[in-house]
Amino acid sequence: MMQTFYLFCKIIKFQFMSLVEYPGAYLAGVAAQLIVYSVDMLIIFVVVWNFGTLAGWLPMEVIFIFATWLLSYAIGATFTFNIAINFREMAIRGTLDEAYTRPMPPFLYLISTHINLAYVAHVTVTVVALAISIVQLNITWTALQWIWLAVMIGAGAIIQGCMLLLCNMLALRTRSESPTIIFWTVNFDFIRYPISIYPRFLQIIFTAILPYAFISFYPAQVLLGKQDGIFANVTMWLSPVVAVLLIGITALCWSKVAEGYESAGT
Repeated sequence: MMQTFYLFCKIIKFQFMSLVEYPGAYLAGVAAQLIVYSVDMLIIFVVVWNFGTLAGWLPMEVIFIFATWLLSYAIGATFTFNIAINFREMAIRGTLDEAYTRPMPPFLYLISTHINLAYVAHVTVTVVALAISIVQLNITWTALQWIWLAVMIGAGAIIQGCMLLLCNMLALRTRSESPTIIFWTVNFDFIRYPISIYPRFLQIIFTAILPYAFISFYPAQVLLGKQDGIFANVTMWLSPVVAVLLIGITALCWSKVAEGYESAGT
């Protein structure tokens, strides 16, 4: 176990060193993302502010949801984005073979060698946005509520990472990227807003079938003193439970997909 952890940390260190080998390109990418998401948040704030509220949510409450959603995405995608988008390539070129020839669990090896350390901009924007929204909403939280914020972001990161993997994992068997639309379209076009603005059937889908609503919408209500959406008095507390369930589902799916993996012979 200790040797595996040592190798995991060592590989991540080398990944970081290779990333900063060209600091200009790295910083340019960070700056571009910083601008894009800052403008995104500003546009959302202005639009909601012009209407007064969005389905009963104040502009800063919407920004709070957006910021916690984006922060959890940044943390989850740090460990899963590069793996997810390369599943198809692994299947076609047989590069997954490499993970089975190293002295550590294959999936852990994939995480360490595909870690994405370019989410600095996402974290920076969200931390600033969270701080501003908390101040503007005049929120005074207890120690338990601050702990819930950490739990909420951690659970959201797990949900984001697991859903990213699940929506892309089939590419190892099908060589198709079609399922990825479930993650990118739904997550980026719908979930960064309160889901109560959508028709009831979409709220059910985002709660019971594709549980994206547990990333930020439901758990944020514990901190903002709201009860909105489907069975909000219960669902607002279920984010950690959903995260644990998704870990189990992802592990099961990986074992099934990897079990049937056949080398490309290259």
